[in-house]
Amino acid sequence: MENRSVKILDCTLRDGGYVNEWMFGYDNIKKIISGLSSSGVDFIECGFMQDTNYCRDKSLFEFLENLTEIIPPDVPREKIVAMIDYGEFDCEKLPQKTENSIFGFRIIFKKNNLTEALLTAKKIQEKGYNIFINPTFINQYTKDEFTGVLARVNEINPYAFSIVDSMGVMRCEDALGLFKLADGILNKNITLCFHSHNNLQLSFANAVELIKLKTGRNIIIDSSILGMGRGAGNIKTEFLINYLNENLKSRYKILPVLSLLHNIINGFFEKKSWGYSVPYYLAAQNFCHPNYASFLIEKNISFDTIDKILKEIPEENKTCFDKNLIENLYNKTSGVLTC
Repeated sequence: MENRSVKILDCTLRDGGYVNEWMFGYDNIKKIISGLSSSGVDFIECGFMQDTNYCRDKSLFEFLENLTEIIPPDVPREKIVAMIDYGEFDCEKLPQKTENSIFGFRIIFKKNNLTEALLTAKKIQEKGYNIFINPTFINQYTKDEFTGVLARVNEINPYAFSIVDSMGVMRCEDALGLFKLADGILNKNITLCFHSHNNLQLSFANAVELIKLKTGRNIIIDSSILGMGRGAGNIKTEFLINYLNENLKSRYKILPVLSLLHNIINGFFEKKSWGYSVPYYLAAQNFCHPNYASFLIEKNISFDTIDKILKEIPEENKTCFDKNLIENLYNKTSGVLTC
């Protein structure tokens, strides 16, 4: 293993929020932040910055002070990040970074918003914050397009760049190919992140292969407690901690995470479960947004019917969820089944 670091970014409070509409509860949010900090997790993504009326029981923050006020006093601010979905938050509201500010922001954006999102990222960076560039649906990009993105990212020189498998479709060779391409082009000081959804149950295996790569570049792996996240969920923080402790001699503490899992996260799982299911597997196999699978799961139809409907989704609609489209396709199929 080369001289580099492999770090954990826990996104339970952000990605996990797709399960419970970010309604973790004020006390639970503080306990999750505190417990993850005690475990030694390197970064804690506390939720979304969003232009919405702030509710202290949700991990959605209208102003930066909404977030900073909820961070327990014993938690280092350099562990704390938040996510901004381009177009969903007015970044002009962010103040200049001070010693009491959080570490930085992760900017997610769709392919058609690349230019504007990078300009926004640069403006936030100029306020003193560390920036993570997170283009979603990375499988949409051709090799040449992806190379072009990397060149533009170098101009900004952010703290980190993320390979985001939004639809959970990556096999090992896909992840390794993108990682090696990015590793060869990005400025050497830029950390490479990996964020994966577990539709094919390959997220952890793919992460392990990236960790094993002989590279001097620092790496961050995204994870969440019990894999909490939309649909099939994410890499499990407790698995990642165990692997890094055993194989890289890391010093993460697993008991604080297991305590959070038992006392808080299990309660959300009992109300609305996440994890492997055939419809999410079929969504990944058909390169479709997982929300299409979520919609069809509620219709209590056969798996072969779900697969048939997913195959009828036009190519241009696969990566962006269109409720009207999937309703029409379902109604069309439902009509045939009832004739």
